[in-house]
Amino acid sequence: MELREALQPTPPTPPAPSLLVRLALESDEDVCVELARMQTAETLPHIPFHEPAARETFQRYLDTANPTIFVCEDVDRSVIGFLVATMNSYAFATGLVVNQEVLYVRPDKRHTRAAPSLIREFDAWADRLDAREVFTGISNGFKAERTTRLFERFGYQPVGAYLRRIRRHG
Repeated sequence: MELREALQPTPPTPPAPSLLVRLALESDEDVCVELARMQTAETLPHIPFHEPAARETFQRYLDTANPTIFVCEDVDRSVIGFLVATMNSYAFATGLVVNQEVLYVRPDKRHTRAAPSLIREFDAWADRLDAREVFTGISNGFKAERTTRLFERFGYQPVGAYLRRIRRHG
């Protein structure tokens, strides 16, 4: 390499391909059901997945927007993750509270910006709803410390405790 070539500025690195987070569409039902199947198997192995229940949940989203389902698309526009959120009124106060119920990204896409992108969209949605409080948590214990650190980067703070008792059925 000649000196002149060596002194030339390095061209800028092109930006990383972006992910797209959006509300799920009716056409996303099958992929959302498959992600729910994967999430249940990985994080709730003691709970048998029930496809009709997953499809009923998706239909309730389409009919009422509660739950609300966000999906994250990879650069090739395949859905690689999803977030399920609910909104509720307080039992004894006025205002709206929203909850992140499920956050799942395919294992082969976990080192992308998918989870942070889904959280950002969830937070923006909660802001648009003017929610008084926004809750998230790790109710299944799956990678709890890592997930807690991720949410803390977005301003979430631990509060209280989440307890579970697994009931055995037949």
